[in-house]
Order: sequence, then structure tokens, then C-alpha cells
Amino acid sequence: MKRIFLLLLTLVSLHTQAQEPTAHIRFEGIEVKGDIYEFSKTLQSRGYRLEKRESGTRAYVFKGNICGHSTLFQVSYSRRTRSVYRIMAQPKNIPLDALIDSLNVRYGEPYDTDNSRYMWQLEAGAVLLSTPEGYDPTLVIMDTAGVAAFKDEDHR
Repeated sequence: MKRIFLLLLTLVSLHTQAQEPTAHIRFEGIEVKGDIYEFSKTLQSRGYRLEKRESGTRAYVFKGNICGHSTLFQVSYSRRTRSVYRIMAQPKNIPLDALIDSLNVRYGEPYDTDNSRYMWQLEAGAVLLSTPEGYDPTLVIMDTAGVAAFKDEDHR
């Protein structure tokens, strides 16, 4: 999982250097942007429930519907500015084909794909769906501007 995250972080970083984003990537219709407090309020106003705050990993865990199924997901933020940059979820009980179809409708055909990984590279960020055999799929949504802020703060 760490290798997948680093690959996605690198791709989003390269894309950031090429051009400044004009918009932010969306998660369930909500722009992934701003500080964690405001983003948390927005999620909660849309019916997502805050389950816990994880200060050690700089993440909030929420519960809510993704593709019509109740799912826990993690929202990560940067250390200094507390800017949201990544959402990770492991949807359960969603047929993989239905999940991929839903992502294709939202983001278009995958930019890159193999048997266990699908990636959508967008101007505003990237979406990665990893489907390792024997494990639940992992969905990662990263905002280009948020990743740039995260890298600046953590000197990566």
C-alpha cells in the first residue's frame, strides 16, 4: 500500500509541476480542499459522521455512503496548514465491477490500468483503485494542490 501511495504521490507531484490546477478534485460531489475543520464541517453537513480523529497520522475517520454503501473512510491533512490532500476508503460489499463503473462515470476511462490497479489522472488530482487479490479494494483520491502543500510542509 505504501508503494502505491508513493507512486500516486509522485504522479500527482509531476502533474502539479506541469501546471497549476484550476479546480479541486471531488469526493462524492464535494471539492477536496481547505483546512480539515472546514472540510469536516462540510462532510458532516452532507450526512457523513465523524468517527474519530487520529492526530498521529493527521487524519479524520468518517462513516457514510459511498456508491450507496456504508463505508468508513479516512481524510488526511498536512501538518502545518492542516490542508486536506487525500481521502482513502476500503469499500466493502460493493461489487468491484460496479465500483469501477461508477468511477468511470465520474472520472472517465482509467488513465492507466492493470489487473489489480486502476488510475485516473486528472488536472485537479488523481484517483487510484487498488484491488489486491484476497483484500478489499482501496480507493485513494488525492488533490493536486493539497499534495503540493503537503510536500512543501514535509519537505518531500
